[in-house]
Amino acid sequence: MEYPDLWAYLRTVRKPIYLYGMGNGADTLLQLLTRIGVRVRGVFASDEFVRYQSFHGFSVTSYAEARAAAPHMLILVAFGSSRPEVMANIARLAREQELYAPALPLFGGELFTAAYARAHARELAEVYARLADEASRLAFRELVAYKLHGDIRHLFACETPQAEVFSTFFHLRPGESYADLGAYTGDTIAQFAALCPQYRRIYGMEPDARSFRKLLQSTKNLPRTTLWNACCADRPQFLSFCARGGRNSSLGEGRPMPAYPLDSILGGTPISYLKMDVEGQEAAALEGARRSIAAFRPKMLVSAYHRSEDLFALPLRVLKIRPDYRIYLRHHPYIPEWDTNYYFV
Repeated sequence: MEYPDLWAYLRTVRKPIYLYGMGNGADTLLQLLTRIGVRVRGVFASDEFVRYQSFHGFSVTSYAEARAAAPHMLILVAFGSSRPEVMANIARLAREQELYAPALPLFGGELFTAAYARAHARELAEVYARLADEASRLAFRELVAYKLHGDIRHLFACETPQAEVFSTFFHLRPGESYADLGAYTGDTIAQFAALCPQYRRIYGMEPDARSFRKLLQSTKNLPRTTLWNACCADRPQFLSFCARGGRNSSLGEGRPMPAYPLDSILGGTPISYLKMDVEGQEAAALEGARRSIAAFRPKMLVSAYHRSEDLFALPLRVLKIRPDYRIYLRHHPYIPEWDTNYYFV
């Protein structure tokens, strides 16, 4: 793309623009496009979701109906998925039409535009120079290009199956003590227990009440497991939490929830593996685990896709605590970039 970023390019497009998908992502994207003066022609959905629905005044059609009305269109993907059949369908549409999957921050307002990249060039360069291998540097380059242009080919160019991470540089050994911040319903705890059956301890924190009930059920047969229905934070406090009963739960307008730093919960107990996927609160969670990170240097998996600054701000924060970490970056199959993690070893 000859334009500096997708948003500049969209202002010049003459062909009709269609949104693919409905929901929160489409709401955000439509509001943004309206704000920058980009007109949307219509909205289409996968055949099983059409059902004669309307979305912000648009009649939701199938792709076939949209293509009949506009044989040559520009498609903006307005939802996320890691399901192989859905990703394959998006790739098929990209072969038929001009298609982009805009990189919209899930939390925080700043878009990763060309101006944003220039403003943070020093931090981006500093992190890039600290990456531990060429696969990480490739992922970094492709993710920056993707964030600027929304071209899904950049995501495909740096995909890595997560199983490869655990079989190469991120080894789990007998006797690991694992802290899972954002434990959800227990999927990542189950993964850990399968990879490391001779673990020492498991700690899990999940604020959403419905997910926490499922977490209790899924871990009931795992010994030496301690769980908290709470948010993680940089200091003890109450935070307003919007519970949606799933992965979309996050801080926001809702009921007060207790929030604790991991350091205060562990009370000096060692951990050897720390995972953070806490819906945009990773920076606060890292601050709340500062003493444990400094003292025990646990292996860490930290999600890096919730905010535009996560790509550079999170590793720089970790390096201030322990400058001796080796840093790996991996993007696992997902459109958009919602399964991108830093691994600290």
